[in-house]
This record gives sequence, structure tokens and C-alpha cells, in this order.
Amino acid sequence: MSMTEMLRGKKKPEEKVNAIKMALHDFSSVRLIQIGCVIDVVAESIERVKISMILPKLLDNPTFMAKVLRGTQYEKAVDLVESFVRRREFILKEKRPPLMDHGIIKIIDYFQRNNQMYKMFPTYYNNMREDEKKLLVAFEMLFDLAKERLYRTSADVIAQERKLHAMYLENEGIKANVDLLKKKIHSQKMTLKWKMAAKEAYLKKYEDMLAKKKREKNERIQNEIDKCTRIVKKNQKESLEKQAVLEAELEKDRHIYEQTTKQNLHQEMEEREEKNKLLLQLQGLIKKYDHSIRDKMVENLELTDQYTKAKKELDAFMVGHRQIERVYKEVVVKREDQERRARQNRILNFTMNRAASKIQIYWKKWKKAQQKKEKRLKQTKKK
Repeated sequence: MSMTEMLRGKKKPEEKVNAIKMALHDFSSVRLIQIGCVIDVVAESIERVKISMILPKLLDNPTFMAKVLRGTQYEKAVDLVESFVRRREFILKEKRPPLMDHGIIKIIDYFQRNNQMYKMFPTYYNNMREDEKKLLVAFEMLFDLAKERLYRTSADVIAQERKLHAMYLENEGIKANVDLLKKKIHSQKMTLKWKMAAKEAYLKKYEDMLAKKKREKNERIQNEIDKCTRIVKKNQKESLEKQAVLEAELEKDRHIYEQTTKQNLHQEMEEREEKNKLLLQLQGLIKKYDHSIRDKMVENLELTDQYTKAKKELDAFMVGHRQIERVYKEVVVKREDQERRARQNRILNFTMNRAASKIQIYWKKWKKAQQKKEKRLKQTKKK
């Protein structure tokens, strides 16, 4: 008797409640039996995969396989493999695919039905390739996942929903922290931008000042050189003029040479003293020029050191800036991954809720139709 037939009959409310409980208990028992069957099928499939993985190795070494299986309940497999080995040369000569041979199909079917044979070959089973081990792990994960999903109850679903809600609240907190970090990073960027602009302006001003000072010093040095050159030329000119006058007077006054010798010697001494004085002045100017040049070179080196130090500070600052920027990128990538997962969860929840609502609407329509049909039947019976 179905659940609707039990409810349709004229029974007391207590009997109807007991009938509903019995129907629900039968449904849960059937569901558990069905789940057990599905789990058994998946477990058997995993066992068949295990024996299928070591089967090629057994066919490559039939002597070892026969040595292990002789005297056991699986001795029939030895006869099947030996028959296939005897016919393998003819199969290869005829260029037929080995898997299309009836003997190999029998071998595969026998090993699949007796899949527990892999336990008798632990050497092959424990020394599988990495891709084969990954395949087994994938099947075992599938088995555990199926068991977990099939045996999951409504209480487990509610607990999972609570965890998702907690994750949503945590995600909202992370969003707020990300917004706060964005504001802080933007503020730091603006501060760094203004500092860098100020340093660049200061360096530009300093470079202009150095260029101006260098230009002024070069002009001053050139003026001093020109002045000294003019003085030397003037002295040379005066000396030549005086020498010409003296030579003329010497030619004219040769006859009075003895009388004026002392006077000329005295005059010559005065001229030499004047010349020495001018030479001393010239040497003093040259020393003054050397001293000034040395001071300016020292000053230029100091300014160059200051510029190098400022540039090193700027480089160190840029290193910290790059680290902050890298942290910012990591936070943004993490946030995007979290948003993508949350969006996928919302889409899944929406799909499940939509399907459940449609099923409920369809069930209500069907129930109303059944009630109307029952009323029509009762009315026809009364008539």
C-alpha cells in the first residue's frame, strides 16, 4: 500500500502518523540500501583498476606469475596466459591487434572477476609508476567523496551552510581590510610622489646652482688670465720701446758713452728692479689663481658627494616602494580568488534553491490535481 492510499483511508490521526513514520522509515532503509550498492560498485571498480594496472606486467613475465599462482584458487589464470603466449607469435604474424583476440579477452575478464589477485603480487603493486599511483589516489578520493556526499544528512548540510555563512562574514571583513589597505597605500603613494617631486626639484635647483657657479668661476678665471696677459704684453711693449730709445741714444751718444755709463747703469738697475717687481706680482697672481682653483675643485667634489648620497637615499626608498607594491599585488590577487569562489558558491546555492522551489511547485500542483480527481470520483460515486 502506498503512502497516499494509507492517508486516503478513513483512519484515526494516530494511525495516520504511524503510517507516515513507517513509510519514512522504509524510504530511509531503501535509500541506505541503494547507497550501499553504489558504494560497493565504486569499491569494486577501484579493485578492478588495481588488477588492470599490474596485468601488463604479469603478461610480460608469465613465468613469475605461474610460480605465484600454482596451487592457488587462481590457477586457471596460468592456463589462460600460457595459451595466449603460445598463440601470440601467430597473432603478431597475422598483424592482428592483441586486444581483439578471444584469449586476451578471456584473460582480462578472468582477472577482472578475480580482482583480489593483485594482493598476491605486492612487488608489482608497490612499484607502480607515478602516473599510475596518481590514478589510484584519484579513484580513492572519488570513493571517499562519494561516500561523504551520499551519507550526508540534512544536519550536515546545515552545518556546511553555517560554515559558508561564517566564510561570507570573514570575506566581508577581508574586503573592509582591503579597502582600508587601498586607502593607506594611496595615501603613501601620494606622499611618496610629493617627496620625490620635492627631491627632484631640489636636485634640479642644486644642479643649476652648480652650473651657474662653475660658469661664473670660469669667467672670473678667464678675466684674470686676460688681465695678466695684457699686463705682460704692456710690459714687453714698454721694454721694447725703451730698448729702442736706448739703442738710438747709444748710437747718437757713442762719443759720450764713458760719461753717461754710470747713469745708464743706474737706470738699467732701476728698470731691472721694476721688472723683478712685475715678475713677483705675476707669480703672486698665478699662486692666487692656483689656490682659488684648488678651493673650487674641493667644493665641487663635496657637492658631488652630496649628490651621490642623495641618489643612494632615493634608490633605497625605491626598494621599499617596490616591496609595498608587491604586497599590494598579492593582496589584490588573493581577494580576486576569494571573490571568484564566493560568486561560484552563490551561483550553486541559487541553482539548488531554484530547482527545489520548482520541485515544490510541481508537487503542489500534482497534489491539487489528485485532490480534485478524488473529489470528482466521490461525486460520481454518490450520483
